[in-house]
Amino acid sequence: PNYVGADAATISASMTGTFEYEPGDVREVPDFNVFFRHNATYPYYSDAIWYLTQMRRWGQIAEAHDDQWYHDVAASVYRPDLYMEAAQSLIDEGLASAEDFPMGSDGYRAPATLMDGIAYDGHTPNAY
Repeated sequence: PNYVGADAATISASMTGTFEYEPGDVREVPDFNVFFRHNATYPYYSDAIWYLTQMRRWGQIAEAHDDQWYHDVAASVYRPDLYMEAAQSLIDEGLASAEDFPMGSDGYRAPATLMDGIAYDGHTPNAY
């Protein structure tokens, strides 16, 4: 509670699929916190590249770069190869199934329209 400013019951409820938005407004929200499902832990290059586009947008990266630069920076930090090695070990040990992981992924999510209404494709960050 001292670290996040909430009591243990509130934290526990949010992690088990129930959340109280305000006193008396308790709702079932199974995906309020997602720790593993939906490939939440997979290190997508496209996610790293989106963060970089936002850093550029807000002046934390001063100079413009080509799309390859974004990929190279993401690939220097995000390691889907290591993730998939660990995933394969879990599969081999019977602790997970192949369906739990983005097998065959190129490291990029499919293009998506984000909250700003603009389509984002990690392969072409400068178009965003």
